Amino acid sequence: MNWSYRLEFSLMALGITIPLTFNITQAFTRRERALITLAEMKASVIALYWQHRDWPQDDNYPDSLGNDRTAWAVQFANVCMEFLSHVQQYMTTPEGYESLSEIRLRAKRSTLLALLLGDTRMQPVTDTDSVAASFIMRVQHINKTLPGYVHIKAAYGCLSRMAVMNEYLTFKAKYSKGGEGGLSRTSQYLRYLMAQMEQLRMIKIYRTPFMLRYCCSILIHIGAVVLGPYFVHIGVCDVDAVDAWGLGCPAPYVMACIYSVICMLLLNVQDTCEMPFDMTGLDDVFIELTDEFADVLELERSCCLVDDGGSCFDPIRKARREAERAAELQQSADAAAGML
Repeated sequence: MNWSYRLEFSLMALGITIPLTFNITQAFTRRERALITLAEMKASVIALYWQHRDWPQDDNYPDSLGNDRTAWAVQFANVCMEFLSHVQQYMTTPEGYESLSEIRLRAKRSTLLALLLGDTRMQPVTDTDSVAASFIMRVQHINKTLPGYVHIKAAYGCLSRMAVMNEYLTFKAKYSKGGEGGLSRTSQYLRYLMAQMEQLRMIKIYRTPFMLRYCCSILIHIGAVVLGPYFVHIGVCDVDAVDAWGLGCPAPYVMACIYSVICMLLLNVQDTCEMPFDMTGLDDVFIELTDEFADVLELERSCCLVDDGGSCFDPIRKARREAERAAELQQSADAAAGML
């Protein structure tokens, strides 16, 4: 159309690149936060497992210290493995919605609009009339129908079993409260696990601002067209330049291509880093908590890891020998009495 006009390019550049770089920064921040949270969760699980492995003080104590094959250690390890498995499945399961914002958007849609547009995703979300249902009820109903809901619920069930097993240690130690004798550590690690799981859950369902991301995408696609006359105006070739192809000055096309490539690369970086748990991108967070915990369980150990020289555990061993000797004497006495 032979359009050409002068334009303040910094207005367009700042209006597009600033929110785009902000989104990219937030996406990388969420990724780094997810990595830190996963590392802390792994540390909390292993520390809590080692406490349950070494604190029960069964009949073979203290020789049972460091033994991953005792009945209690195996039972608690199975609960930990189940918990990590459900967390891993929840974080990597596609929910069918981009984020919680899209779920809220669906909850706001009316039944009449669904009928007019014929959109099956906009049908009533509850058994009753969706118009009469409150907004919170709709959101809650949709959340309970998501594929990952069963996994997060099962993960809390595993945490509940861990809490019960913590109380077993309290009873075994003959304490009346869970915080006595250092056993408060078990409750603290359990609280850390719950907090870390919820942090991962918040990273999954709450993304960077929904409208800001779509605003950047719209501005980038519109800007490539709106800035066309500006590129024609500013892209002037040198006077002595010779057009070898007979197509006129190539400078406007080069500028437009460079602008589009930069913006689209940044937009793709944002989209790639936005969801760090889909396990498809090169920079995604690969969650392998179950395999890493299994590696800890497969470490070679002996039943007696520490050679204490018979110092700190002497009273325990002495008491055990005396009890065994008393039991043998009592058994012999009972046998002799039976013969008489």
